[in-house]
Amino acid sequence: MAYQSLYRKWRPQVFEDIIGQKHITQTLINAISLNRISHAYLFSGPRGVGKTTTARILAKSLNCEKGPTPYPCNKCERCIRITEGYSMDVIEIDGASNRGIDDIRDLRNKVKFAPAEGKYKVYIIDEVHMLTTEAFNALLKTLEEPPSHVVFIFATTAPHKIPNTILSRCQWFNFRRISLEDIINKLKMIIKDEKLEIDGQTLNIIARSSTGSMRDAESILDQIIAYCGKEITLQKVREVLGIIEEDVFFNFVDTIINHNTVKGIEIVNRIADLGGDASQFIKNLMEYVHNLSLIKVCKPEVLNFQGIFTEDRERLLKQSKLIKLGKLFNMVDYLAEVERKMKYTHNPWILLEMLVLKFTAGEDYSSKEIEKDQDEGYLDLSKNQDIVKSDNLKVKTREEIPPKKKIQNKTKEGSFIQTKEVSTNLDLNQVWPIILNKLKKTKMSVYSFIIVNNLITIENDKLIIGFNKKYIFHKESLEKKNNKILLQELIKEEMGRPLAIECIINDDGEEDPSSLEVELENKRKVTEPKNEGEEEIEERVTVEKDKVKKISNNKISEDNLLLKESLSLFKGTIIEEKIENFKEGRKEGSNNGYEISNETSPNNAEKDGGS
Repeated sequence: MAYQSLYRKWRPQVFEDIIGQKHITQTLINAISLNRISHAYLFSGPRGVGKTTTARILAKSLNCEKGPTPYPCNKCERCIRITEGYSMDVIEIDGASNRGIDDIRDLRNKVKFAPAEGKYKVYIIDEVHMLTTEAFNALLKTLEEPPSHVVFIFATTAPHKIPNTILSRCQWFNFRRISLEDIINKLKMIIKDEKLEIDGQTLNIIARSSTGSMRDAESILDQIIAYCGKEITLQKVREVLGIIEEDVFFNFVDTIINHNTVKGIEIVNRIADLGGDASQFIKNLMEYVHNLSLIKVCKPEVLNFQGIFTEDRERLLKQSKLIKLGKLFNMVDYLAEVERKMKYTHNPWILLEMLVLKFTAGEDYSSKEIEKDQDEGYLDLSKNQDIVKSDNLKVKTREEIPPKKKIQNKTKEGSFIQTKEVSTNLDLNQVWPIILNKLKKTKMSVYSFIIVNNLITIENDKLIIGFNKKYIFHKESLEKKNNKILLQELIKEEMGRPLAIECIINDDGEEDPSSLEVELENKRKVTEPKNEGEEEIEERVTVEKDKVKKISNNKISEDNLLLKESLSLFKGTIIEEKIENFKEGRKEGSNNGYEISNETSPNNAEKDGGS
C-alpha cells in the first residue's frame, strides 16, 4: 500500500476524535439525536482545525446504514465510500475552481434528483467565499428552500466575504484554533504509534510552530521524521524549521538594553551569513519579546501555558527587570512593520540593522544631536554677523545692535522673519522650514499662498505676514478661517506656543520700518538722547509703519460693480479719485470718477488687450 501522510492517516472519523471543537461537535451530535437537522451549515475558521473533516463526519452520520446517527459505524459500504471520497451522495465542490454562475446553475439542476443509496444528498462546498456575486445570487432560492433530501455544508476561511443573504440561511459554526496542550496530546499519540524518540522540549517546539493548526503540526512532524528518522533531536528540528536558538535573542535584546550597537549589528550579520531566514528571525524575535513582556507583567506560574520553558523563565525574569515595558511594545510594533515591508525589500536584513540602530542608539543619539545643534546655534549667534536691512544696506554685527530689539534673517523661501526677542527669533528661524515643509505636505494651496510673502514679523505673540500689492489674492486666501487655523496649529506644534496671524500689504520698494528702528537704536547708543536726528528717524519709523499697515486700495462703493470687475481683471489699483459733476454721470475715457493704474507690464497689457 502506498505511503499515506500523517494528517490523512490520523484524520478523525467520528465526532469524538475531533479535538478542540467541543462546542461544535456536541451541537451536531444533539441535532442528529433530536432529528433537528438543518438544510444548510456554514463552517468557518483558520486552516487545519477540522472544518472539512467535520463536514465528512456529518455526511457519514446522515447516510450511515444505521443512521441518521451521531455515531457512524465506519464499516458499512456507505461510510467507507464517503471516507474514501467516491460516494455518489456526497459531492465535494472546490469553490475556487467552480465559482461561476454556470457551475451553480448545474448544481441547481442536479439537486432535484434523489440520493442514489443514502437518505441525504450532501453538497460540501470548500472555500465557498470564492464564489462570484452572481453565483451567490443564483444559489439563494435553492439554499432557502432546497428539496428535503439535500443538505448543504459550506466551509471557508474568510466568512466576512460571504453575503449576509447567504449567512442568514445557514447555521454558522465558527471553528477555533487548537490549544497548545491539545496539539501536544495528539502528537504524543502519533509518536507512540510511530515508535519515535523525542523529548518534551522538542515536541513543544513542533507544537508551537503549528500556530494552532493540527494539520500543520502533523505535517511538520512528518517532515521531521523524513529528515531525522526515529530519533528526533532539538538541534535537527531547529535545522528543519529554521528556528534560531534562544541564546541569540537573549544576546540580541541584551545589546539593546546595554546600547551596544556594534554587537547588535554583528549578531544580525552572523545570522545572515549562516543563511538564516530573515522572516523566521523576525517571527522568533517577536515571540521572544512577547514572552519577555509576559514574564515582566504576569505571574510566573501563569506562563506555563504560553510555551515558555522553565529554564528560560528564570533568565527571562532577570532580563525583564532591565528593560522598560514601553520599549518592548515599541519593538513589537517595529517588528510587525518590518514583517509587512519585507515582501517589498530586496535585502530585509537592512531593516533588522535599522532595528538595532533605532533601539540602541536612536533615542540617545537624537537627544544628543538636538543638544549639539542648539549649542552650535547659540554659539553661531554670538559669533556670526547678523545681516540687517537698512537704508544704505550696511552689515552690522551683533555687538552694534542693542539686545532685545528687532532683527531679521532671510529664510529659505525668501521672506524675512522679524521678532522682538533674540531667543524667539532663533526658535522661529529653526522651526520655520519645518512648518513650511509640513504645510506643503498637508495643504499645498496654503503653502503656495505663504511663500510669496516679503516680510514676516512677530510682535506681542502675533505673526504679521506682509505681501506685495500684486499678491492681494494670496493675502486674502491666507486670511480665510480654515487656512489660518491650519497655520496656527502647525506653529503651535513646532514652537510650543500659539501665535495670532495678521496679513498686511507691504510693498517691496518701501523702507523696512524694522531696519529703521535698528538704525535709531544704534544712533541712540552713540549720541545724546532726544536730539533732532533721533526725532527725525522716529518720524520716519512712524510714517513707514502706517504705510505698511494701510491697505493700498480704498474701499470702493458697493454699487460700483463695473469698477470692481475692471480692477480684478487688469490687476489695477486706484491712485486718484476725482469728484466732478458730470452732465450724464459719465465722461468718455473715465471710470466713474476714478483713474486706474494697471500694474501689468506693457507686453502683458498688449496680450490682454490693453488697460
